[in-house]
Amino acid sequence: MSEERFSEVRNRILQAENILLATHLKPDGDAIGSTLGLAEFLKSLNKKCSVVLPDGIPELYALCEYDFLDALPEDNSAFDLVILLDTAVPPRAGFYKSGGVPECVQERLQLIDHHPDNAGYGKWNLLDHRAATAEMVFALCESFGKTLPESAVNFFLMGLLTDTGGFRFDNTDPEALRSGARLLEYGAKLNKVVNQIYFNKPYNQQLFESELLEKYLFWTCNKRVAWAIVPQELLDKYAFDLRNAEGVIDQLRAIAGTEVVAIISRRSGNSYRISMRSKNPARPVIDMARKFNGGGHAMAAGMSMDFNSFEEASGFFEQEIKSLFTDL
Repeated sequence: MSEERFSEVRNRILQAENILLATHLKPDGDAIGSTLGLAEFLKSLNKKCSVVLPDGIPELYALCEYDFLDALPEDNSAFDLVILLDTAVPPRAGFYKSGGVPECVQERLQLIDHHPDNAGYGKWNLLDHRAATAEMVFALCESFGKTLPESAVNFFLMGLLTDTGGFRFDNTDPEALRSGARLLEYGAKLNKVVNQIYFNKPYNQQLFESELLEKYLFWTCNKRVAWAIVPQELLDKYAFDLRNAEGVIDQLRAIAGTEVVAIISRRSGNSYRISMRSKNPARPVIDMARKFNGGGHAMAAGMSMDFNSFEEASGFFEQEIKSLFTDL
């Protein structure tokens, strides 16, 4: 990332007095980490800063209590800069629960994202294929030459860890590891962050995952592909919030012999979400996601589609995923 591109974003931030931050709907660890980390840094610069999160903060990523807006205020003229983070496509933007980028913020919109399929739909775009958006935002904040508060670097570390799977995924490159080391040098608390996201699983979630694997797991392609459906009755039985389900797919990914895994969940009405992960670079899932107006990364992607039932969604996924396994 060139200093010139950082300089342009720095100048916009320094000239702004009241800044609004947003990220994508159903935010994951990188979305929360990059957004709240930047918010903490901006506050350390004495900037007035607000965060809009219509879906709230999942417990998994709640490093601390945080005040946020449920939606973009009807009168938003006071915000002279709007920064949208970690959001590859406009319909996923979390200004409202319905998604999308409101026209009223377009002329103030600074986009910061690491997704390779982001076409750059902001007025200003800071895009790079880094391991995590949190890594990009951390580098941007470093470029100010100011002290970074511990609260900010903890959030940045969370974003970097979750999008690299604790530095286990293929997107873990030397720069990601160097960024992790610098975050620790700035005072990020590795033990606190790791315990929160990896060793803090509620008992009801463990029961939920156990029954999910026992009763709702399906296979195809000689057991190279495994997917699970998440019926509402299972969520209700264990009082489990799908917002905390990012780690659930890792239980499928850990199954020996699998190359591609997926979770199929129902969002609302006939809308179903298919979240996919690949363990084999020779079988990327991004093309399937893009084919059906989804997105993500080569090894982690997803899409939302309308189906009449889980059975229909499962049949669709099984049929489409076989295109990655024509060699079997």
